[in-house]
Order: sequence, then structure tokens, then C-alpha cells
Amino acid sequence: MNTPPKGTPPSGGNDAPGETGVARQAAEFAAAFGRLIQAERKRQGLRQDELAMVSGTGKRFIVDLEAGKSTCQLGRSLHVANVLGLRIQDVLKDAQARRANTSETPDIPDSDEEEPHGPSSGLL
Repeated sequence: MNTPPKGTPPSGGNDAPGETGVARQAAEFAAAFGRLIQAERKRQGLRQDELAMVSGTGKRFIVDLEAGKSTCQLGRSLHVANVLGLRIQDVLKDAQARRANTSETPDIPDSDEEEPHGPSSGLL
């Protein structure tokens, strides 16, 4: 029987090889944060190099941040958001709204409903 080494979080079976649920959620949050930064930058009519200059970062950092690269430094990422006028509360509200719009729980039928493909479903 193959069991993961001690200290390895269990996988739900839907993760890429070596990717944990936490890593997946971190990647999803980084991508959402990047989209938020990009949308606000474009709304303000800034190019990536201009945002890099006013925030004291490099263009490569802005490119990676907007692409959702989860290894971008948190402090610098939040600084860029602040330069754009985004507050951490706005960022978190956006992430919560996105999460609320995507159901992570499976649609489980009520116990008194028939299974759609069961013997008594009546499908022809």
C-alpha cells in the first residue's frame, strides 16, 4: 500500500502531481490578485513600465504579479496595490466575492431524491 510520507498533506485527488490544496488555493488567490492589479492599472491608463516606475519596482515584477505568479513578494505586491489606491480590504473582498461565485462543494442530491442514472430513474 502506497502511503504519503509523514507530514505530507493528503491530496483530494484533483490536484496536479505534487500540488496540495493549499498550493492550489494560493495559486488561485495570486491569479485573482494579479487580475485585480491589472484591471486597476488599465482603468487608470497606466502601462506596466509606468506602474513599475511609480511603485519603485521593475517591469518584470509587474508582469509576474499580473500573471499571478505566486512567488511574488507579498510586501512588494501589497505596495503596488497601495500605489494603485487599492486597500487590502478591497483585495480580500474581491477574493471573497469570486469564491462565493464558484461553488467548491459538489451538488449532492437530497436523500429522498432518486439517483438520475439509477434503476428507477425512468430514463429510456
